[in-house]
Amino acid sequence: MTEDTRSRAATVAGTVSAVLLGLVLIFSAWAKALDPEGFAQLIVERGLMPASLAFWAGVGMIAIEAALGIALVIGLRRPVVLVPAALMMFFFLGLSTWDYLYPAKEASSCGCFGNLIPSSPGQALVRDAVLFGLALLAFAGRPRQPAARWRFALAAAAAAAFGAFTLAAPSLPLDNLATRLKPGVTAASLRIDEIIPELQDGTRLVLLLDRADEATRAEIARVNEKLALARPDAVFGLARPDDALANEFQWTAGPAFEVRDAPQSMLKPFYRRLPRTFLVDGGTIAKVWEGIPGDDVLVALAEGRTP
Repeated sequence: MTEDTRSRAATVAGTVSAVLLGLVLIFSAWAKALDPEGFAQLIVERGLMPASLAFWAGVGMIAIEAALGIALVIGLRRPVVLVPAALMMFFFLGLSTWDYLYPAKEASSCGCFGNLIPSSPGQALVRDAVLFGLALLAFAGRPRQPAARWRFALAAAAAAAFGAFTLAAPSLPLDNLATRLKPGVTAASLRIDEIIPELQDGTRLVLLLDRADEATRAEIARVNEKLALARPDAVFGLARPDDALANEFQWTAGPAFEVRDAPQSMLKPFYRRLPRTFLVDGGTIAKVWEGIPGDDVLVALAEGRTP
């Protein structure tokens, strides 16, 4: 193999690796930007930063990730891009290695790809090892001549755009896009039927609850009055396991329906904020509401009608 052939092969390998890594970074930034509050919660849970700083740190990280992704895709393979990208992948690899060696008893799935692609510790470790390899390979055959300024400008614009979108995302109606819970999806595909097998038949309402939320507790009386007292089998609650909080919720909110425990790793891909409610008809998600639906929906279900 001649020197020119080796040089071309290195350039192709580096370019392809950079583009693949860039596309992954862009998708990762997009997935986290859809639910920045969930990403901030993950930062806190991992002990990386206090809650007071986690949200803004998350916004900054999403913006940087997007800028690096765009820069790699458009061929900006310069040390100012390649070194931060490699360090970021090394950091993620370190986190996934720790999670694999010391798995948490209960972990959120809102990680590298937000709520959209949950992964096990083993899957995350393999994925991050591959991405780190791409980050290193992206150095191969990198161009030596100065880069055009428009490439830097485009990367900076991507950072600004993703940062602005991330700040706006919590107030935008993006829940069906940002989560795995949406109309047309089956309860079986989400494994909800493993906890509530009754969802396979009939029409039932499921409330995703935060038992500690006072506003949610106040709403339970309305659910009882309009629906649960008449048809307790038509409504169920789902919440993360916490025996002490479950007892407190039962005494203070007094639900006339059953609230069942579900692991947070299952629940988090279903919401950005709680409460969130969905209607299951014959095992398929028919409708989804942010919050607890109005009296007309509850009364219709109590009367055996489909809202």
